[in-house]
Amino acid sequence: MRWLRIVPLLYLLGFLPIVASCIEPTSIPIQTTQPSDTTTKPPASTSTERPTTTPAPVQSPSIRIALDYFGVRNTRWIPQVGGEPLAKIQLVVVVSDAQKNLATRSIPPEGIPGFDMDFFQVRAVREKTDPVIFTGSATGTLTVYVAAYNINKGPVTKAQIDVLSKWLGFPGLDILKTTVPDKELIGYYWHTWSPSLNWGVGRHDEQGEGDLRVWLRIGSGQMPEPAQQPVLKPNAKIEDVKLPNDAKIRTSLDYRSSAFSFTLANYESFELPIYWRLESSPNRPGNEINFVIYPTDGKVTVPSKGKVAINARYWFTTSGDYQWKYIAECPKGNQVDFWIGTLRVSK
Repeated sequence: MRWLRIVPLLYLLGFLPIVASCIEPTSIPIQTTQPSDTTTKPPASTSTERPTTTPAPVQSPSIRIALDYFGVRNTRWIPQVGGEPLAKIQLVVVVSDAQKNLATRSIPPEGIPGFDMDFFQVRAVREKTDPVIFTGSATGTLTVYVAAYNINKGPVTKAQIDVLSKWLGFPGLDILKTTVPDKELIGYYWHTWSPSLNWGVGRHDEQGEGDLRVWLRIGSGQMPEPAQQPVLKPNAKIEDVKLPNDAKIRTSLDYRSSAFSFTLANYESFELPIYWRLESSPNRPGNEINFVIYPTDGKVTVPSKGKVAINARYWFTTSGDYQWKYIAECPKGNQVDFWIGTLRVSK
């Protein structure tokens, strides 16, 4: 039964041909002489016991499975390193029961570019293809496998080899690491439902292994309502905001610029690109001083468990109270934190 779970995993990760080529057949010597039989054979059974029979696996009613959304926490793709601005994510989906594979799909289908994705981004499968991944019946159990990887780096990874080595008990698979480039798997998800669990009928919003999260539905007859557009949010904060307490409007001879600062903190276990911007009302500050331009928005890569300070100097032409607001986003457009305060500018 263990192989029934492992074979779909091999197919899912693209290793079935590799594993087959790495396991050498062994010849078993054939014994040509009959050993002497010195044991005493037990008397023939006269019992009238009936032979036991294994009950046939339960067949499910017709079911439908839809993968509506998937999200990626860590794309392992920093533009300064990889060159491309975003990761390009591909999914492989396998549906199986207790006897065989029922469906195998690539999302997007072959010939369609993968999903361009940033850190902590969620995408709808319907953007590229029909979210329904299977329609039919299952015998015994029902299992759904989903794997996500960056097609810019390829599907075969050293992390996958470690998974297979552990599951199959073949330590010799480590030798593959010398021939496979180090291309990282983003994450994977699988779950098995039995007849007693009604083959998983319902909605499932679940975190997989690694950095993949999935939102899927299983229905028999009427499908459950899909999830509303989900979001993922990193543990990132705006901290240590410092506003001047002596800001004044500029003169014709002096900018009278004031110093501003805040810190972007990343509490995730991997480096993270964080977008930030300043919003002020009722007026915007001046940010060009002696040909030096201090930005009012930007993007910085913050190390794992680290912090980056943002420093700027601004000047003003109008006195009064300003609402001063810093916003942090990851990815861009997905607000994860903000800070708001009041800045007084005098004449």
